[in-house]
Amino acid sequence: MAFLLLAVIAVAGWVGIALVTNAAGAISTSAAPADPIKHVVFLIKENHSFDSMFARFPGADGTKTARVGNKTIPLGYTEYPSTPDVVHSRDTIVQSINHGKMNQFYLAPRAVVNGHDYVDTAYTKSDIPNYWSYAKHFTLADHFFSTVAAGSFPNHLVTITSTSLNIDGDPVESSYNPRSWGCDGHPGTVVDKVVNGVHSEVPPCFDAVTLAQEAQEHGISWRYYAAPRGYIGYIWSTLDSIRNIRYSNLWPTHVLPEMQFASDVAKGHLAQITWLTPDIVVSDHPPVSECSSENWTVEQINAIMRSKFWKSTLIVLTWDDSGGFYDHVPPPTDGPLYFGPRVPAIFISPYARSHYIDHTMYSFDSVLKYIEDQFHLPHMSAMDASANSIASALDFSQKPLLPLLLTPRDCAKIKPGPIAGY
Repeated sequence: MAFLLLAVIAVAGWVGIALVTNAAGAISTSAAPADPIKHVVFLIKENHSFDSMFARFPGADGTKTARVGNKTIPLGYTEYPSTPDVVHSRDTIVQSINHGKMNQFYLAPRAVVNGHDYVDTAYTKSDIPNYWSYAKHFTLADHFFSTVAAGSFPNHLVTITSTSLNIDGDPVESSYNPRSWGCDGHPGTVVDKVVNGVHSEVPPCFDAVTLAQEAQEHGISWRYYAAPRGYIGYIWSTLDSIRNIRYSNLWPTHVLPEMQFASDVAKGHLAQITWLTPDIVVSDHPPVSECSSENWTVEQINAIMRSKFWKSTLIVLTWDDSGGFYDHVPPPTDGPLYFGPRVPAIFISPYARSHYIDHTMYSFDSVLKYIEDQFHLPHMSAMDASANSIASALDFSQKPLLPLLLTPRDCAKIKPGPIAGY
């Protein structure tokens, strides 16, 4: 009898059936919820801390105040529809964090312009109503940290490699033509690399294992949508910095213009793993219009929600770094580069926990870990192997959520809001 019981348990575990014992000790079976996620879209916007967007979101770990040196001030209202491009280099972000005191954001260049403090502020619901709607209807993660305490380039590297490859800043271009941060950048373009405290300048072109390469080797479809060469947003086409993809036949077939994404989905084409980054004018990157940027995001998400793919897709909407804007939560420390301030992250799916705020500590590696586990791919580093997977934000036992089709706003009708300052 014992042998038979063990055999039943083994077979049940193999086919994914849950075993439950009743009060009399008898075994009954119930099918575990199936995992319908077949597509993951990693949608990466630019340059906002969590507090700069959702400090006032009900129930989230937000704030009504900001620490400015030795003072505590009321959190200001972000001037709308755009703000200055605050300097957010590695040095200024480390300075802003100030050993966890989170009180020196105002010292960054362009943080205070003409007496107005732009960084110790936050948007309101009326400023970003559609982002707010996604956060309210689906799952908002309020402890999602940028992996690297630096700007765009090293954090974008993490989204494809799980580490920054010891890069701690953005490339310095020797020429703004052709606006590239990668292998095809103008000769003389370099980026800072730090190993054991020793800095060196290296070309931003690397031989590295990427999630795209692993997917290719295991027969998992993937696409990377980004602004094409010649556009400013091309600097965020991160696979351009990976030599074995940039100069392979995968580049023209798998790295595609971001303006093609919505039409591809409408035509019935969506890879199992997709990265999607915008051009600069719709990126949320100051000083571009937050309204136009939000509209672009809505258009991409609407395309998925209108398609046959909605029922099997998880969209991870997040921002690459804090952009120098205030956040009150000290990031965890894990080595000299990790972690940076919180960034917003919203998990959008029929199976995202509805009206839910997830307080789990996440980073970009958490997204990679979920993708790797979901598609049975190996982990690329200790970072993604040890990260908390975003799988816990999904609930396959709930009734699938319907699409939330939103309407892009008429940005011409928006009047500038209150002046930020103190």
